[in-house]
Amino acid sequence: MAFFRIKKGIGGYMAHQAIYRKWRPMVFEDIVGQGHITQTLKNQILNDKIGHAYLFCGTRGTGKTTCAKVLSRAVNCLNPHDGSPCNECEVCKGILDGSILDVKEIDAASNNGVDNIREIRDDVRYVSTNAKYTVYIIDEVHMLSTGAFNALLKTLEEPPEHVIFILATTEAHKVPQTILSRCQRFDFKRIKPSDIILRMKEIAHGDKLNISEDAYELLGRLADGSMRDGLSILERVVSACGNSITAKNITATLGISTAESIFQITDAIEKGDVNKIISVIDNVMSDGKDLRVFIDSLIKNFRDMLICKITEDSSAMLDYNAEDMVKLKALSDKMSFEKISHATSVLSDAQADTKWMKSPRIVYELALIKLARPEYDDSPSAVMDRLASLESKVKNGAVTDTSSLSERISNLEEKVKNGITVQPTETVKKKEVTEKKKTSVRLYNPIPKEELTSDNPIVKVAKNWDNISRTMCNSAGYLKAALMNRNITIDSDGIILLFNPKEKGAYNIAAAYKDKMQVIFKRASGTDFAVKVAYENDIQEELVDFWNLPGGNGEVNEPTKVSDDPLDNLVANFGEIVENVDESEFMEYDSSKDNFSQSSLDDNNDEDDDNAPEEFLEGKELSPEDDNN
Repeated sequence: MAFFRIKKGIGGYMAHQAIYRKWRPMVFEDIVGQGHITQTLKNQILNDKIGHAYLFCGTRGTGKTTCAKVLSRAVNCLNPHDGSPCNECEVCKGILDGSILDVKEIDAASNNGVDNIREIRDDVRYVSTNAKYTVYIIDEVHMLSTGAFNALLKTLEEPPEHVIFILATTEAHKVPQTILSRCQRFDFKRIKPSDIILRMKEIAHGDKLNISEDAYELLGRLADGSMRDGLSILERVVSACGNSITAKNITATLGISTAESIFQITDAIEKGDVNKIISVIDNVMSDGKDLRVFIDSLIKNFRDMLICKITEDSSAMLDYNAEDMVKLKALSDKMSFEKISHATSVLSDAQADTKWMKSPRIVYELALIKLARPEYDDSPSAVMDRLASLESKVKNGAVTDTSSLSERISNLEEKVKNGITVQPTETVKKKEVTEKKKTSVRLYNPIPKEELTSDNPIVKVAKNWDNISRTMCNSAGYLKAALMNRNITIDSDGIILLFNPKEKGAYNIAAAYKDKMQVIFKRASGTDFAVKVAYENDIQEELVDFWNLPGGNGEVNEPTKVSDDPLDNLVANFGEIVENVDESEFMEYDSSKDNFSQSSLDDNNDEDDDNAPEEFLEGKELSPEDDNN
């Protein structure tokens, strides 16, 4: 079996050429929708006032690169026609077929370094070989690096007389101001659908395509201001459907929803017809259309309805045929402004919620059902919509018996007031700030007041809790979460560690090691008492500050008031002289004097077990061997 390659011309293979390339404008007059730019450039050429640097800005498909290519031929053309190139002279033909190298196209995305700009800077010194001007067309110039922009500055500001720079970008805000100030800037507008349709009709006539009027209108809307996008869509449809094209062919090929489906579901929302909504969604899914694209179209439809509602001549602003425009206006008249606005917000939120979902159908269906049946939606905006709808019915005379309606409106107004108005926060009286000098202790199964003296072993442990917990954590680091900054409760049986209900991890650690902690507490107090754990909300008794308990009379003092001045607090608590204390030194409790003194842990010596309780209370650090006793 032999394979043949079909050649076209000399040395080239037959290849399909995209419609937008095949029909690329060759003169300024063919560039669609940019007359304000093409006329200016033609005038500059006719008056021999050509600039040394141009910046073409605009969205994709608006003609920036095309205009740059036409300009590069026009400034070098030997026989220009009214400022446009003739495309027949040797120079024009040489530029078109690439045989003349004085017009250079550079992709800034792949040539964005300083070295690439350095090559340009070196090349501009050489005079053009075949043309009058050497033209550099730098596409997507915003992709150049900062260093490359800086390297281009001097050359761009004062290039040789035979050099012209044409920069093109879709993101002009990314181009440094120093570059912008050295160029003549031209902003390309989005092309109107009517202009796109006229150009497509010329192309269809040239390629012998049979396209219906409704198909033209749909293509004009789908192009979204980009001539290239519109021609790319046209080529895709031609490949799928042949030379005879209708709007139905376009919707089937691209998988987009028809205007009829959009109007049907909008009408169903207005009438509250949930069955119709589900049916339309099911048809959209059955036809293989993208539900996200359908919702996008529906959001745009609600936006267009708002335009119809708030403007007098909406037909001039919207791209609809006469029949669809009548339907759109009819729907906008039926629905209130609040309901249309609410629908747009709800569907936009649904789009955001389904951004990363594989199956967004249920979210969209729920959103549409809420729009159709406002009673299912208790959001403030939905309540406002229902209220506006009721007021509209009363105003239009649709309701004659308003006795029950007035009551409903009052209820709705109350809901709106409670749902939208910011609830006045309860005035919180400024309480006196109190400071706990040490750990606050709750009384649980309270000890009699007369026993709350400094000689009570449990009170000793409670009052010296900071030293005890610190020493335990130094010998067993995993107990830090359970002990540090922990409130405790004492009762006649022993000590209870209190935990916030959210501190489940710390609670579990304390519960697991409470037997070990009980041994340490026993050594600290000399008394065998229990160690228990509990959540704070299980202990309801009043807080008592053991640091204000005097030595032995069992009276409870009021908490210390804290001044607004932090310096006063320091003086009140520590005296007038404040000294830095080494972190290795801790407060020790002297049971004989019922007060505290400072001593380094390093000064403590090991003693026998009989003195262990006092040593522990004085801040002695236990060894791992002691922990296991």
